[in-house]
Amino acid sequence: MSIKIYTDSGSNLFPEILLEKNLDIKVVPVKLFINEKEFNCYDQSFDIKEASRLFYQELETNNNIHTSLINPNDYLEAFREDVEQGHQIICVTMAKGISGTYQSACIARDIINEKKGKEVIYILDSATAGFGEGIQAIRLFEEVEKGKDFYTLIKEAEKFKFCVRSEFTVDDISFLAKTGRVNKVVAKIANAFRIKVLLKGSNESTIVSTSKANGRKMAIKKLIDQCVNYIVKPNEQTVYITHCHCYEDALAMKNSLNEKGINNIEIYDYDLVTGSHLGPRAIAIFYVGKDREFKKPFAFLNKNNKEKKN
Repeated sequence: MSIKIYTDSGSNLFPEILLEKNLDIKVVPVKLFINEKEFNCYDQSFDIKEASRLFYQELETNNNIHTSLINPNDYLEAFREDVEQGHQIICVTMAKGISGTYQSACIARDIINEKKGKEVIYILDSATAGFGEGIQAIRLFEEVEKGKDFYTLIKEAEKFKFCVRSEFTVDDISFLAKTGRVNKVVAKIANAFRIKVLLKGSNESTIVSTSKANGRKMAIKKLIDQCVNYIVKPNEQTVYITHCHCYEDALAMKNSLNEKGINNIEIYDYDLVTGSHLGPRAIAIFYVGKDREFKKPFAFLNKNNKEKKN
């Protein structure tokens, strides 16, 4: 018996990343639909770089793009083989406040645990998404490799997740407004006056704003400054920058952080599933800090910001 780590495709852990880093982490895919055609962005043959370029061009004008959360049966099928082989599972999901995927995983967990008569599956709400979720899955895998037991891993993971900082800005806030994360009227005002909002994954598993900036360059500068101010032990961790088809901005961010002494940085395309809700040219940074705290957030977002269930 061993412990297996699972996550969903909101984690940004594409097959090529898992292969490159030699990570035995299983990714349950969220469904992405473009003109009602289903795509699996985590298929081994999927060219994410080319797909990202085409996808965000399409997203500019196509309103018939949406996602569908993972249902309980998907998780039951994903977990089945490892459970039958006697393994325990820890599954990291997107924040329960922005997606119903966590609830689906919990339903599958309860069915299997009840059938087994003991706890063999634990579902961890990452309280974030993107590489913030991915960092947590990677950390769990590394701790499994060290030989830690099931309940020690769970206890440490529940504490560690609130140290993972997920911070981002979007180029067009109307994409967030479409799914109810931002008031539509306020989004129109922000776009009209070129106000850029800085956002983060909160301890409450939602998206909250942290500040605003006059223009994109200032917003990206603020993201850089936040990382410099809040990161801990930068030489002992990897900082991840992801982007929605704006590689040059991501590279400039990396170079600026290098100049400030933060050197272990990797750049990837933003996961298309969660990226579809952020829109073209969104850019994000993920790293480990002492906690996720900021000064009082800018009151910009709706309190009810759950993702529409498709």
